[in-house]
Amino acid sequence: METKAQASDEVAWVHVGRQMLLTIHKHVVVKIPRFSVSHDNQKTWLLHINGVQQDDRGYYMCQVNTNPMMSQVGFLQVVVPPNILDSLSTESTVAVRENQNITLTCKADGYPTPKLMWKREDGQGISINRHKKGQSILVNKLTGQPRELEV
Repeated sequence: METKAQASDEVAWVHVGRQMLLTIHKHVVVKIPRFSVSHDNQKTWLLHINGVQQDDRGYYMCQVNTNPMMSQVGFLQVVVPPNILDSLSTESTVAVRENQNITLTCKADGYPTPKLMWKREDGQGISINRHKKGQSILVNKLTGQPRELEV
């Protein structure tokens, strides 16, 4: 993120949502080593965030100590790729006796929230009941037809 100011002006960077002062002029105030500030000895001040994390998402404001004070706000959106949480999901291969029911679970995280889609081994889609929300599917007696699906 960047702003333009006079060389004599003091510039501060603030994380608005956390109400956290990050930098004042050339000094990093926050005790997070991933944050740093630089300027080009002209009018441009830069806030650097190394190794951006999902918690860094939010509004950032640059304030310049002019009279009246000037400020500029920008929003940092952090995209997190989808990830299937294996420890919370059903095994890849499950054996069940004919005429028994089974519940299959697929749990995933990411931002924006991933959309889960169930398919049979032959690639055909499975029609689902969209009235419920969640990550589980109950296949009725292994006919291949879902009795209940939460997505």
